[in-house]
Amino acid sequence: MGMLEELLRGFTKNKSEPLDESLMEKQGRLSRSLIHATLAHRHLAERQFFVQQVAYWITIFGLLVAEASAPILDSASMWTWLTVSVVTWLIRVALFWPLTQLPPAVVKKSLGLKLIPIVIIVIACFYWIWTIHLFVGPVLTVRVLIMCIGLLSISVSMTGMWPVTPIAVVLYNVLLWGAFSANLYSNGVASLSVIVALDMGVLAVLWLNIFIAVRQLNDLLARTHEASQLVNQLEIANDKLERLKDTAYKTLDTRSEFFAGASHDFQQRLHAAKLWVLSAMAATKTNQSAESTLDRLGQEIDALQIYINNILEFARIEALDAGVKIRATEIQSLFQKLDLHFEKIAERDGVQLRFRIARITVGTDASMLLRMLENLVSNALKYTKNGVLVCARRTSRGASIEIWDQGPGIKLEARQRIFDAFHQEEVDDQGRSKGVGLGLAIVKRFATRLNYRIEVKSVMGQGTLFRILIPREFVIGPGVIENSR
Repeated sequence: MGMLEELLRGFTKNKSEPLDESLMEKQGRLSRSLIHATLAHRHLAERQFFVQQVAYWITIFGLLVAEASAPILDSASMWTWLTVSVVTWLIRVALFWPLTQLPPAVVKKSLGLKLIPIVIIVIACFYWIWTIHLFVGPVLTVRVLIMCIGLLSISVSMTGMWPVTPIAVVLYNVLLWGAFSANLYSNGVASLSVIVALDMGVLAVLWLNIFIAVRQLNDLLARTHEASQLVNQLEIANDKLERLKDTAYKTLDTRSEFFAGASHDFQQRLHAAKLWVLSAMAATKTNQSAESTLDRLGQEIDALQIYINNILEFARIEALDAGVKIRATEIQSLFQKLDLHFEKIAERDGVQLRFRIARITVGTDASMLLRMLENLVSNALKYTKNGVLVCARRTSRGASIEIWDQGPGIKLEARQRIFDAFHQEEVDDQGRSKGVGLGLAIVKRFATRLNYRIEVKSVMGQGTLFRILIPREFVIGPGVIENSR
């Protein structure tokens, strides 16, 4: 039963297995560390990005003025630095632009968009490390002071992004001030204790900016985030409601059409039975034999009983609460039941019905699969000329149960319509009963419930093959097909 339990778990895993909430929570925290994607956070990021650009160009302008008053770079290096300043700025603006235009839901789903802040920070850090290397020398100059003030203003504006992208803020400040401090120390501009004091002062300024000014926004942003989540949930609920409404309308149309057809067919059969009753009464009044008429009336009543049973069965299948009970089932046991059920019918009609022994066990709803086979075998016996063969075999994709007949065949264009409720193909043999037109519809419904496929192959004038294709995950153990008995 171990394989069956594994099969049942596989069949219901999408419905019953609980989600790993701790893993989802960790993934959510990591995603929010990269970027918080809500409208409120986006507006905050836009404002802070604008402040950063102002601080950036003020620092660039200050360095240009200092360089013009006391040049330390040659003309080519100066123009190269200025060109790189403009190009990297344009690249960062171009990367930031999609985050201001795309809906937050799109940003949440895209890892590439979430990584944009990190890419912008890496570009900015490389630029500033190179600029520090160009302008910071062994002497404390106005350039160094301008750069220190400029970097501090840019860092302050960058820390304003903390509620939006914490990882980018930490990365930017560590790389920027680490490079600046290392350059001051290597050039002997300041002692290690002075540099540590400078970094502690910068850290204090940034801490005040983050934990006092920025944290005042957290409650508002949290409420805005909750509101955004509620809006998203409402949108999802509306989408589900629309889909349910569409499904309800389709179901209503389908069932209305079904019961309209059923009502018409039922009235015709009842009318035929009444006509035979009247014929029997007329024969009795004229002292004629009513035996054949009553026999035909009995056939009509039997057919009407079968019709009502099929209608009720079809309605039960269509019910929303019709469940599937998966159990380990030997196909051979179903074949034995079918053999007993149809033995007398086959003898009466002079048709040879053969079953090949099938040692295959599948996980299925035995009653549903048996009813499918009953309808297919009954259909085959009704239309075959000589015999019907029922067998099963293993395939590379699972298992196949096959019903072969030697009937008139099914036209190519009708091989899908035959599964519609009340659809019946015209038969040349007038001796054949017309049937109900629900057998194959029931087979199709059950196949859908069990996640099976129905395959039809037919050659006009030679016969038809119906296959029930059972997926590999429902097949338990090896399957062996024996010779015909």
